[in-house]
Amino acid sequence: MEESGQSGIAVWGDRLFLTILKPFTSEETENAKTSTIRALCLDAASGESIWSYEIESASETGYMGGFSDLSSPTPITDGEFVWFTNAGGKLVCLNWHGKLVWERRWRLENEILEPKKAFPFNKQFEPFIVGDMLIHVEPYDREDGQRERGWHYLYGLDKRTGKVTWISEDALTQYNTPGYSLHAFGKPTVMIGRGGYHAVPEEPKGYSMIDLQNGKRLWQTVLDAKEDTALSNACFNKDFAAWISENDSRLTVLNAQNGEIIRTIDLRLNVDLRVYDPILGHYVLREDFDLTQLPRSNIFPAWYSNIIVGEQMYFMCFNDDLKKPLMRRWRDLLPLHCFACVNLATGKVEILEVPVHFNDRGEYLWKEELKTTGLNARGLDLISDQRSKRDGWWWCFNGNPIRVNDTLFFTTMIGNCYAFDTSTKRFDEDAFLKLNPLGPRGETWSLNTPTFANGKLYHRTAKELICVGSDEGGNPLP
Repeated sequence: MEESGQSGIAVWGDRLFLTILKPFTSEETENAKTSTIRALCLDAASGESIWSYEIESASETGYMGGFSDLSSPTPITDGEFVWFTNAGGKLVCLNWHGKLVWERRWRLENEILEPKKAFPFNKQFEPFIVGDMLIHVEPYDREDGQRERGWHYLYGLDKRTGKVTWISEDALTQYNTPGYSLHAFGKPTVMIGRGGYHAVPEEPKGYSMIDLQNGKRLWQTVLDAKEDTALSNACFNKDFAAWISENDSRLTVLNAQNGEIIRTIDLRLNVDLRVYDPILGHYVLREDFDLTQLPRSNIFPAWYSNIIVGEQMYFMCFNDDLKKPLMRRWRDLLPLHCFACVNLATGKVEILEVPVHFNDRGEYLWKEELKTTGLNARGLDLISDQRSKRDGWWWCFNGNPIRVNDTLFFTTMIGNCYAFDTSTKRFDEDAFLKLNPLGPRGETWSLNTPTFANGKLYHRTAKELICVGSDEGGNPLP
């Protein structure tokens, strides 16, 4: 790859679409920033470039930021047009040959929104298409009494012209990733959330279900969340939606039909905890374990890692306390690297420790905190925020998980891809299918979401674009 980037990969037939940051050319790498991304169209069979297009914005970002950058939103296509978003303030529509059809700007250089309302920069929204409409998120730039100026709203845009068809009745914070589904109401709906760090202004904290035909609210749930955040994927199905509380490890289950609260689940109680014992060489199960009995136990869902499959919600876990010197003696009881599965119907919580990487002998490596470099393909380390050089198990926005049939794929910032089987009765060692690094330990960096299409899995790191699969004869690809 010419440069790092964070977007997912859109696939249509024999073409791939993704974005990178403008390639860095200076000799001085400290505090490297750019306001430009490069839209790429590549051949799906070879990865060779077909065309590229540069998209400038009024805002800039650093390279390889652990909390997203200008290139974070994934491009989308309908096979005739392709839409790319520069998170600094521009949306463009290109035709199949990479020529501009229309563009839409927001947060311009003469923007006079108050800083506290123009931020946070972190943009986790992924645009999508419903019929002839492109669904996007932008700050409202008017003082007309209908909506709050500077707050973020869903915009329904005519995909061929970029003209506004509707603006959602309720706002959302850019920290939240809206969830789209046909299941809850039998028509296109999206769930959006409000709440986050840095005094995001959108209120009230909680969820709203939005009708994508007109932007109207179907229901709104206000949650008792004074300091809570909406740093999650607003996923739902026909039965359940779930709000994750970061501060007290609590999960609130909602009725997806009307937003009413069904139950609240304490993620620290009634836990089946499976921890790997390196001396015994196998997992040890502690059933119905009470995590609150351990000092300063603080396992909670990692941001943007949650996904619902049937009655189960899966997520990666953060547990920063165990990294502190005085807490390391508890690592045999409480895992540092783990995933969780919660039954939304019964409230049962299962937590499974996983290896963090492979050691030099090719064996699973457990219970070690790792770090990585921020090298791009040309050997330049452009990371200025040292939090972006950790292993992805604390204080970063890892790529969103995806589901392919019965398999879930999670990616961590250090460049590891974990695969889990959702068809198992228990979330145990049989559910843990594989750990596959996307590159060498300590030399790989990724904040990307994989894409599955045409029997192949496409992924990327700061250095490389990767295709995993088999050829027509069933032989693994190189």
